[in-house]
Amino acid sequence: MTQEQRAARKKQSILGGITTALVVAGCAFCIWKFALNSPTTAEEWREGFGRAVNNTKDNIGRLGDVLDNLDGFDWGNFFADDHWAGNTTVTLWKEKYINRENGGLILTLVNNLDDKWQSEFEVAVADWSESDALTLTVKKGSFDKGCERSEGVMTVCNDNFGETGWVGINENEVEQGSNRIISSVAKMNEYYLRNANFYHRRFTMCHEIGHGFGLPHTDENPYNKNQGNCMDYTDDPEENLLPGEVNFVKLSEVYLAQPEVKEPVRRRLLRRVEKDNGNVIETVALVVNEDKFDAWGLKDTYYRDVRM
Repeated sequence: MTQEQRAARKKQSILGGITTALVVAGCAFCIWKFALNSPTTAEEWREGFGRAVNNTKDNIGRLGDVLDNLDGFDWGNFFADDHWAGNTTVTLWKEKYINRENGGLILTLVNNLDDKWQSEFEVAVADWSESDALTLTVKKGSFDKGCERSEGVMTVCNDNFGETGWVGINENEVEQGSNRIISSVAKMNEYYLRNANFYHRRFTMCHEIGHGFGLPHTDENPYNKNQGNCMDYTDDPEENLLPGEVNFVKLSEVYLAQPEVKEPVRRRLLRRVEKDNGNVIETVALVVNEDKFDAWGLKDTYYRDVRM
């Protein structure tokens, strides 16, 4: 090897060492800054390492320790501890998210799901978008952000929440005073659903997103006849995959302006008097509002209702 070759190799080795040192220093800085939270004291270093270890364990758990399948599980049992059970009313979103004349509920869904959940999410959003009372926009989030709540949107996420007894859950944040929804999080539990079939996953996605709009269940007996909508308790999700017309009607009733409905008109016979010549005089009123009618002092003991 010539002197020039030895010099070139030495130079290359030095440059390689400098590059390696810079990479190591950059990685160390990132760990110090982001993983350990910029510790400056020995106590902060210990706390930072403790958090980093716990976060690593949590992230490993997100993908590991899940059921191979749902064989042998009674799907109806998953509704046993549903916190929505017994609630039959629709909870509305705050009024600023509603345009009753054009679009109904205007809502953004933040997609924090991993790649394996994209098909179920896209199908569910498309199905719910068939409602005239919903105007939905999807914003791509990040799986790393998980189920982080944000005001004014519905976050849809998946994680391994463990053996909780629920396959999916929705948590709406309701503002005090107005009793209106201001944020929503729909969670898919990977412990049960990671290896479940498409129908179980699609039903769960449709169901929890439906709760995010404020909808209650349409039925809470999983063992009776299926109603064909995803807000119905079921032991066979494949039969209840779509939102269903019943839920579209509920959404329209609360999020869209309703046509003016006239109060029922009743013809009220107030008085019937027979004259000496055999003629009959009838006093008749068309009544729209019964309460106002009575308040006017027109109520008579000789009237009867004639329904139109």
